[in-house]
Amino acid sequence: MFYIATSLKSSSCKCVARINHVIASSFSQDSTSVLKAEYDAVVIGAGHNGLVSAAYLAKSGLRTAVFERRHVIGGAAVTEEMIPGYKFSRASYVLSLLRPQIYKDLELKKHGLKVYVRDPNSYTPVRGSNKSLLMGNDARKNYQSIAQFSVQDAKMYCAFEKHLEKLVSAIEPLLDSQPVNCAKLNSFSIKDKITSVTSLRALVKVGMVGKDFPRLYELITAPASKILDKWFDSEPLKATLASDAVIGAMTSPYFNGSGYVLLHHVMGETEGIKGAWGNPEGGMGAVSNAIAKSALSHGASIFTEKPVAKLVVNSNKKVTGIMLEDGTHVKAKAVLCNPTPRVTYLDLLEKNVLPEEYRKEVDAIDYTSPVTKINGLLFRFNKMAAVYFRKVLCVLEKAINVCGFLTLFKNYQ
Repeated sequence: MFYIATSLKSSSCKCVARINHVIASSFSQDSTSVLKAEYDAVVIGAGHNGLVSAAYLAKSGLRTAVFERRHVIGGAAVTEEMIPGYKFSRASYVLSLLRPQIYKDLELKKHGLKVYVRDPNSYTPVRGSNKSLLMGNDARKNYQSIAQFSVQDAKMYCAFEKHLEKLVSAIEPLLDSQPVNCAKLNSFSIKDKITSVTSLRALVKVGMVGKDFPRLYELITAPASKILDKWFDSEPLKATLASDAVIGAMTSPYFNGSGYVLLHHVMGETEGIKGAWGNPEGGMGAVSNAIAKSALSHGASIFTEKPVAKLVVNSNKKVTGIMLEDGTHVKAKAVLCNPTPRVTYLDLLEKNVLPEEYRKEVDAIDYTSPVTKINGLLFRFNKMAAVYFRKVLCVLEKAINVCGFLTLFKNYQ
């Protein structure tokens, strides 16, 4: 998949001036924070997930500290200067799946987060034609745009969205529930069994979709192409929707299981609009900054340029703190790891702490990504810019032929 992010330079563009002002006044580490020898909770990594955890822990009254190896917080949700004078969302580029309850609990708007709903949200030009498919949050406009290619598909699209929304209503509670611990289900401990039953409730609800369960099962297990072929005929519409099924994943719309990602089309929420995506003012780093400010307001400490060398483990193989690369030992009653399982279990833990079988399972996790993100700076919108990006895409097309992406890529051209 290819993502092209642009920044517009214009002396008369008030929007850019406003965004640059917001970035300039973004998060900075509290210079009064003093590194302590012990905390109730330590969070490794100041990615947005780690920051959310820190904010909730601090809000509950626990002494909490976050340690980030880079000079900037945010992880993948970060805004950085890549061209002198201009800043970009370097990795993550749109907002939608951040849970509404987190917005409310952490008061992110109060801490400066402002999101613009992305509408329209997709544009698909068709090669050899003056037609293009423009999709957004307005059902009437979507109907008109799709009807250029197929009136029948335009009618079916509304039913398709309602169908996905119904399935999402069954799956969405899982996002806010503790994952089921299968090992505890077989435990002899009554406490473990009660905890497992509680986490099973949301999973049981998924099975209560009644007559729609076969369709839900098909959507989760089948290729996206099979799902879309059942609903629609026009290639521009299917190609556009297929992108929702492969975005950020090393897969193809023709692979089993890719249909599940179609649910992300309607699973998120922005500014109270279900299924909408948004662009934060100041870039994706503004999201991390707002979360960090919330954590700081509740007493958390955030330290940048403090890489963690390893997790400190006692003789009972219990984690008791962290060791920084500079040799500083920080004790903690609880340690939360924001990095990947591979970094956490293979790089930060000594080999003798975990069973070898478990280490092999973690080592086998595939982190391969097909994503190439192009950040460009446009001085103005014109035909030359369009020609330039077309040339860039043509070069990339020649270099890529992985997992059936080439077929989908040609549809996008």
